[in-house]
Amino acid sequence: MSTVEPNHTAGSPPKSKWLLPAFWMLAGITFYLGATQIKTAIVQDKHDPGPAAICLLCSVALILLSATQAVQLLLVRRTPAVPKPTEGPDVTRQNAGPRSTTRSLQQALLGVAVIGVYIYGVSQIGFGLASFAFGITSMKCFGVSWRHTLLATTACVATVYLVFIKLLGILLPTGRWDLPY
Repeated sequence: MSTVEPNHTAGSPPKSKWLLPAFWMLAGITFYLGATQIKTAIVQDKHDPGPAAICLLCSVALILLSATQAVQLLLVRRTPAVPKPTEGPDVTRQNAGPRSTTRSLQQALLGVAVIGVYIYGVSQIGFGLASFAFGITSMKCFGVSWRHTLLATTACVATVYLVFIKLLGILLPTGRWDLPY
């Protein structure tokens, strides 16, 4: 008996592994096409790259990173199928394959939902409070201790405050109630 999945040969990665690089490649191409549609301002400094620059950079990064991931899948070493052990500590871990995939999908969807709530929170309660709540929520989801969570989140929010508001003079969203930060 072997651990080879159905419709999967022993020497190649499973077909489902190609979904992620294909998704990011499609997203990168879509974002690139969208970024090329952004018009530049009539009055603009000749050294200013324009509003489309960051969109173009991010889309090119998505395309390059998804291509890198696809190449890594192509270069996976071809290994023979290993017989499935009948006893030992690794048996439960190997049997949890589909369950761990479902768990990973749930965590990914939860992460997307938390980011959506964060974006909405920035407009409602301001950048500082929304970032603090997002930092605590996301770090606790990763299983970080309370002490490290509070320390890292406070340090990040304070650093952003000092750099962007105090040093650079950039105003960040204050929310519906115009909180000072």
